[in-house]
Formats: sequence, C-alpha cells, structure tokens
Amino acid sequence: MAVLPVAAPEPDDYRAQLAALGTKLEYLHPALRAGEIARRSATPNHPANTAGTRAYQEHVRIIREMHIQHEGWKRLLHDHLEVVCNPDKTVAIGVMVGDAATGERTNPPRNLHRRGAATERVAEVNAQMELFPRPVGRDEIVLSAEETDQLQVWFLVSYRVEVDDKVHIHNELSLPGEVERGYVTKWKRRIPLPVFEMDGIEPPYEDGGGEIDIPVPFR
Repeated sequence: MAVLPVAAPEPDDYRAQLAALGTKLEYLHPALRAGEIARRSATPNHPANTAGTRAYQEHVRIIREMHIQHEGWKRLLHDHLEVVCNPDKTVAIGVMVGDAATGERTNPPRNLHRRGAATERVAEVNAQMELFPRPVGRDEIVLSAEETDQLQVWFLVSYRVEVDDKVHIHNELSLPGEVERGYVTKWKRRIPLPVFEMDGIEPPYEDGGGEIDIPVPFR
C-alpha cells in the first residue's frame, strides 16, 4: 500500500483520505466510544489520572483490534509508541490527546499533554519521508532500520467536551511534522473527522456514601 501522497483529495472527502491510508472512520470512532466508556468507570476514589489512562488504553486496544481483524494490520511497539501497523510497514496509527483546536480545519491543534522524545523522532521521520517509499515485506512486524525510516506514524487526536448531558469528542487523524519541547508545532498532514457524540453522562459510582467501619481485633 502506498503512503498517502502530499496532493490530498478535497478536505471534505475524509473517507477517501482515510482509505488511502488503509483505514476507515468505522475503525476510529469505536475507539473513542470505548475510551469514553472506560473513562466513566473511574470514581473519585481512584488516582487522579485513572480516567485518562483508561481512556488511552481503550483507544489503543480498539484501534488495534479493528485494524487487525478487518485489515490484517499488526501490533507494533515503535520506539516506545503503542501503535498498529499496516502489512506493508509504511503506515502506523497511534493516539494522542489534543487541545480545543482539534478537528478544526483552520486552526491546527497541539497535543494537550507533553510528549516524549519518541514522538519527536517519528515527527522528524515523517517530515523527511519520501513521497513513494519502496514496498516492504508483509510477513513480519519487526522493522529494520530502513523500514523504520520509511514508516509514517499517524495519530488519532481527540479532544473531549461536555455539552449539557452529552459528550462531544472532536477528532482528527493527523501526521506530525515537527515537535518542540514535547509539543507538536507543525503537522505535515491533517484529516479532520466528524465530531463523535455520546449521550448519558452519569456521575461515577462512589464506593459507599458513609464511613467504612472495619473492626480490628486487639491482642
């Protein structure tokens, strides 16, 4: 499968752009749904980062499962990044939390949380990518040094907003081109996607409303 060329289809034709990468909206939005469900399982008694961590884990899991099941992609731990990789080893997809500009066509987003050096390294490779890299083997997911240099790492970037009794998740599939001090400052390609909406925001279950009395025998 060829890497998506710089000369992209019309901006509104996101399905064609996704298809050129070998993916579909039907593989990406279920990951957002699963992440939101996982987020809501966290209670006030969990550690502060539990909701975000659970959402991230489900985002990665569902994106992997959908592409593995329907497109024959495989799991890949690429320089500490948890991604799923196509059989040609030319395109991989990971996840990232963006800011309020996520999904907007005129205002590029930044990642909400500072990223590590691995994201900066893949952005450098993305920026230097040849337009039509040579085909590579389909049998193994372990990448050689040359294959690593030919891999485009895209991210499903999402930003969650609560609106009355609903959650709107703004999202896009985008290719970082430049990272400075842990934040994406330039995107090589962006594919804004429709806002994903979920109903039924409910307060998380709290482990009991009163004090817990645990008898302790003394000797």
